[in-house]
Amino acid sequence: MILLSILAFIVIFSSLILIHEAGHFFAAKKSGVKVLEFGLGFGKKIYGKQVGETEFTINAIPFGGFVRMEGEEEASNDPRSFRNVVLWKQMIITLAGVFMNFVFAILLLSILFSLGTNPILISKNDYIKAYESGALVLQNKDGSTFASVETFPSLDDAVESAGDADIKMTFVQKIKKPFLKALPFAFTETFRISWAVVEKVSEIPIEIIENHKLPDGMAGPLGIAEVTHKVVPLGILALLKLAALLSISLGVMNLLPIPALDGGRFFFQILALLLMPFKIKHSEKLEEWAHVGGYFLLMGFLLVVTWNDIVRIFFL
Repeated sequence: MILLSILAFIVIFSSLILIHEAGHFFAAKKSGVKVLEFGLGFGKKIYGKQVGETEFTINAIPFGGFVRMEGEEEASNDPRSFRNVVLWKQMIITLAGVFMNFVFAILLLSILFSLGTNPILISKNDYIKAYESGALVLQNKDGSTFASVETFPSLDDAVESAGDADIKMTFVQKIKKPFLKALPFAFTETFRISWAVVEKVSEIPIEIIENHKLPDGMAGPLGIAEVTHKVVPLGILALLKLAALLSISLGVMNLLPIPALDGGRFFFQILALLLMPFKIKHSEKLEEWAHVGGYFLLMGFLLVVTWNDIVRIFFL
């Protein structure tokens, strides 16, 4: 089971990165930009294969990926460099990876909703609404119903009444729609889940400042691997749901206006667009240093999150 979980984690994580970077890659090629490298992972190159003008590489640190374009990080006089294409094409290339993550999530959710799946609950408010609608009940270990909206109108009251008893939340109905109806529903669900992720992300700095710790439930690659291990026994549909949720999370995180992320690059492009009527050009050198600083900041944060996962999984 452990080997199967490792395989599932590698397939899901790699697929999400490949889909994201493929968005950048194809948008760049379509815009006429020269792509020098399509890399999976960071750090020292383990394997590389030249295909046309692009080298496809696998690198030592297996978290993330990148598309390296001519003139993206350094000055270049090549007419096919990233900075020599019109600004609107640069913006499309920057957002193409996030776009692909959301498209992938919508496709997976459409499949799940057409086959039939439990509601996707992210926040406490989602659980409250599901309970009050009758879609969610509390069950005893033997499968009998301990509490429902008919016996306890409030979910909080039902949970408080359960105390330390062995009670689990169970769905009594699934969402199942014809594919043509599942597709727009998946679109709205993707937006709802994305907003829930934004709300969770906004809690991170508050939790760190006020409580001097990372928010509960926050996980890095090791934590995601742990979740994957728990989901594998539930079957392929559960893994598809996990992949959809991770794809949405990856898309939202990359939209944050943090240097080195797509959102940070898009921020500087918006700045360039706003300054264009005044014939003012922002400092490319300053932007470059901002992205370098952002990269090291993100790597440091990733190490902290990973260490938190290690302590939680192996020592608590």
